[in-house]
Amino acid sequence: MLKTGLIGATATGLLAACATAQEAQAPGWLEKDFSELTNQFEGRWDNDRHVFFADAAGMNEATLAPRQHIEISRVALAGDEQSEPGTVKFKAIRTVDGEAPAELIHTFTIDAETQSIRQSLAAPAGLLPPEPIDCQINWARSSGQFKGAASGEGCPSIFSRPTDGGALNVTLTLSENEFWVQSARGDALVEARMRRARPFECWTAILRGAEHGDSGEGMNDWDFRRGVKLHDQGGVAELMTDEETPRSIRLKLRDVDWPYGTNRPSLTMYVHEGESDRAVSYTWTEAGAERIGINLRWIQASCTYTPDVD
Repeated sequence: MLKTGLIGATATGLLAACATAQEAQAPGWLEKDFSELTNQFEGRWDNDRHVFFADAAGMNEATLAPRQHIEISRVALAGDEQSEPGTVKFKAIRTVDGEAPAELIHTFTIDAETQSIRQSLAAPAGLLPPEPIDCQINWARSSGQFKGAASGEGCPSIFSRPTDGGALNVTLTLSENEFWVQSARGDALVEARMRRARPFECWTAILRGAEHGDSGEGMNDWDFRRGVKLHDQGGVAELMTDEETPRSIRLKLRDVDWPYGTNRPSLTMYVHEGESDRAVSYTWTEAGAERIGINLRWIQASCTYTPDVD
């Protein structure tokens, strides 16, 4: 009778252990969401469209986050993390106009028990492992995108605007080509509506001694360059000529998706001289194109989408 009781107790314990293991197993849909979310998070993001078109679109400029560009790349995991399929780590370098670049470490994990995806933040500061920040983001799928909510006493150090107005409320929305971050304190609101930026590489040729409007006839002294890099969300490449009196020529690339009106989206390349914000000329093609070029006789340029080139 005792033997039977022991066998029954052992069987019950095994069943309980199996049940616990099954409960800790992440469901297939959560693993799929985790893979899609982390794949979408990686890349380059820029809020050029939101900032540049705000006035013409009738937006409240007080709600705009400053112009910023974020480069997010996956980093190798160390130690036991390599054996954890539900963990992915990224390094993000954020550049804001007028500020020095800032770096953060982002770690995404699957919480099988709560069936959620958690993002934790850390400051590198030359430390291994990085110094954790008391700010976490919990993500969940919402139709064709993902929505996240930030919580923790350290969040104001990451989401620093607005500075006052009440308790901080941060929400994030991520899809394949859009990444929006909204911070609010009471009625005060600040948004960064970022779009995925595609890297391009160009060759350029500037005719020495020629000016804008010249035909270039009879002239053949070209300053030719390869490997000129920029991106398609307001990215700029500055070319300083090697003439006796150097000139600054800037190329700007913008995959324009108008936030107002009925204009068709277009990939546009602008040519600027000196410090002027007004382009001396520009050309365009269909939105999302992988190649664009221009020939003004005194300058030529051809830019190609290069997804594998940083």
